[in-house]
Amino acid sequence: YGTPAVRCKVGSMLRGIKGSVCSKCYARKGMYVFRNVQAAQERRLEILSSDLGAWTRNMTELLSRKYAKREKVFRWHDSGDIQSAEHLSAIVQIAKNLPDFAFWLPTKEYALVRNWVRDHGEFPSNLVVRISAPMIGRENLAAIPGTVGSTVGVGSGFQCEAYSRDGKCGPCRACWKREIPSVNYPQH
Repeated sequence: YGTPAVRCKVGSMLRGIKGSVCSKCYARKGMYVFRNVQAAQERRLEILSSDLGAWTRNMTELLSRKYAKREKVFRWHDSGDIQSAEHLSAIVQIAKNLPDFAFWLPTKEYALVRNWVRDHGEFPSNLVVRISAPMIGRENLAAIPGTVGSTVGVGSGFQCEAYSRDGKCGPCRACWKREIPSVNYPQH
């Protein structure tokens, strides 16, 4: 469920910091710059701003139908990030509504996640919240209870192999597994 990378809250601040993962954001180049892609992302963002209750019900139904005969794994935000505590709560509710799914939520919205955990407790077991390190080549220091991490361009952690498969996860499900504390992605 991609939203505009230009609307990322933390990402927009990191964009201007040399060496940050957002300074070379993949979701601000390539196919993401086409007007039709940007328009679709803006529509998705508008939906999140209007009625999260309806969005939660509709996403639950859509995912149930789309994945009825497929492996039930879903990644939130190939572009963009969590917009609010209410948005995060809606994602959590969708995970609760679909317990047979595995959800992966990569995010740099540390404060939103930290506050959500403080106010609500643990995430559902089928929702892996993966806190992304802000800087290329540096370890992730944003430890939040109930989350795992990711890095870009470091030698530790599970090494993502998607780029050996044309950018596709293929059979790998490391990012969806809470027992993998850190996934390292190559710089792209």
